[in-house]
Amino acid sequence: MPDIKPMIRKYKPSDVEFAEISWRILAWIIDFVIILLITWLLMILFFWRIEIPFVFVFQILAYLIGLFYFCLLESINGQTLGKLIVGLRTVDEDTFKVSTFIENLKNCILKCHWLFCLIDFIIGVTQNSGDLKKRKRIMQNVSHTVVIKIR
Repeated sequence: MPDIKPMIRKYKPSDVEFAEISWRILAWIIDFVIILLITWLLMILFFWRIEIPFVFVFQILAYLIGLFYFCLLESINGQTLGKLIVGLRTVDEDTFKVSTFIENLKNCILKCHWLFCLIDFIIGVTQNSGDLKKRKRIMQNVSHTVVIKIR
């Protein structure tokens, strides 16, 4: 049986505008605040009496909530709440449709913690300088995703 591949668009449609870094950072900050609020709420409700150091539990919980938050929302419609407010969407780099859950998992694995995200950003900027798709994170290369402006 022949291997059938989906149609892959080599060039972006003329109506697609890649997102600028300033809007992406603003959306990430909004998402980060939401994740921290959820984490604080869960820490107060469930983990206030534990013997393990508070900071350790908080960091692990915030990372897991962030991973769930980013992967779930970006797999549904390509937007987190921050991206929805700012008017951005994460899409597949070839089809410009919402990415699959696995692509989003690869994309989100490092952006759930500020330190990992900073490292991902620094490596991405150095590797992707001059990239026409304006990818700023190395995990976007791995997941084959781009962020576009939808307003």
